[in-house]
Amino acid sequence: MSSIKRTYCRVKNHWAPSANSQRSLFLLLGGIGMLFSIVSRPLQAQNVVELLRFESAERTIYEQEPVQRLIQARLTVDGLAMVCDTAYRYLDRSELLAIGNLQIETENAIIWTDSLRYFSKNERSLLRGRVIIEQENTRLFGTSVDYNFEEKIAYFTNGIRLVDSTGVLTANSGTYFEEQDSALFIEHVQLHTEEEYAESDFMTLARKSKRSYLSGNVLIDNLSDQQRIRADSIYADSTDFRQLIGNAVIRTIDSAANDAPDDPAPKINMPDDPAPEINMPDDPAPEINTDTESDTTFVFAPIIKVYDKDSTFTFQSDSLSQSWSTNFSTRSDSLQYDSELEEFTLTGQPIAWYDNTELNAKTIIAQTDSNELSLLYLLNEAFVTVKAEKSGRFNQLKADTVITRFMGGRLHTMTLEPNVTILYFTQNEEDENDGAIELNTPLANIRFVEDDIDELAATASQGFVFEEDSSLSLRRLEGFRWSPNDRPSKPSIDLEYRFDAVPNEPAFIYPLRFQQYVNDKKSVNFNPK
Repeated sequence: MSSIKRTYCRVKNHWAPSANSQRSLFLLLGGIGMLFSIVSRPLQAQNVVELLRFESAERTIYEQEPVQRLIQARLTVDGLAMVCDTAYRYLDRSELLAIGNLQIETENAIIWTDSLRYFSKNERSLLRGRVIIEQENTRLFGTSVDYNFEEKIAYFTNGIRLVDSTGVLTANSGTYFEEQDSALFIEHVQLHTEEEYAESDFMTLARKSKRSYLSGNVLIDNLSDQQRIRADSIYADSTDFRQLIGNAVIRTIDSAANDAPDDPAPKINMPDDPAPEINMPDDPAPEINTDTESDTTFVFAPIIKVYDKDSTFTFQSDSLSQSWSTNFSTRSDSLQYDSELEEFTLTGQPIAWYDNTELNAKTIIAQTDSNELSLLYLLNEAFVTVKAEKSGRFNQLKADTVITRFMGGRLHTMTLEPNVTILYFTQNEEDENDGAIELNTPLANIRFVEDDIDELAATASQGFVFEEDSSLSLRRLEGFRWSPNDRPSKPSIDLEYRFDAVPNEPAFIYPLRFQQYVNDKKSVNFNPK
């Protein structure tokens, strides 16, 4: 040390150091630097760990590395409070392994898990085994979760189950953003609430703003109204607005044979029940009675916008829209439906078909009663074409407005006004063609029996009577339209569930500390100040 002092003294007094002094100084500084590096590396790597309580502690070797092992430990790591059966604190690197009956309390949540491998607060820590995360009135379940304690993001890599007071949401994997209270669900996505069941390949959920987006073979089943929806993707928000995007289909069934039971809604036990689950029926996809096809209506379009309000809803499409039921179908550039009025409004070159009848107008309004036609309005340039079943000839009616009334789903009366023209082909008693009548009048009323004209009344009418001639079959009124190839057929799209029923409970027994937490009805302060 004396040589060192002499060397530094000479430097301080501007003496020229000798070669041996320079070599000694270099070796000393190098040795100090190496020693500082060896000592400081593990110190800098360690997390801030505070031991609050433990039964025993010892230094040992675990996984071929030196560790400090703590038994029945209560500690804090970087400000995170946790309790576990065993904790291994690695001495040579920044890592803590906690195993067995583990409970972690963060600023806004409580976590239960079988094991935790903690690296640092801003890195992903590994939660494995039975994992439960609770935040306010939400619980998440998984078996493999990567968790960033700094950003409060949970990555569920092997199944995710979210439960709250409204229902259950599950998927093969997902991500939960704690501070934003939003989530991402990937593959085999299923949602089950008191009112509906939904499934898709992908889903994003913003719970605070109540917005969601589902994509990939989306199916929604309204459990109380017997209505199923399918689309490539669906967007929904807090106003109960939904937009069905891509190959959108709405199927509605109205039949007493398939009415829901008096108490169809599953019971949801949240948040005090120790099993905070939703009790789903064993078969969430009840089989539809095939006899009810006559009470089934399909609406399909590229995009459909749905607006729910209390117990009623409306939907509309501003693109090519079609509807189908057993005896009534439509096609138009725009469609709107009001469930309270049970009314379809069609615009944009609309066409409607009823049995062997085609109806055209600028605007068509169809009112139904339990999916049966009750009123049909043809407004502006109305034209009705009826193909006679036996003769194959086309009876034709045109007017500015046509109002058709139905009883029991069958034609009852028809009112036409003004500028009415009617071309009607007659038959004799032997059901042979017997000429035609062409009538012009400002107002006409027609009564039907079994869909055939029984009585026709007209005011101030003028007309012609044509003797039978084979050329009569070709007679057409101006504006004649007949396009059976455009008539929609029943969609062949599959509206059955792809996935099995959502399990009533997670696929594991609840951890002991979680059971104690629930049984004690512990009051959790999620925002300690």
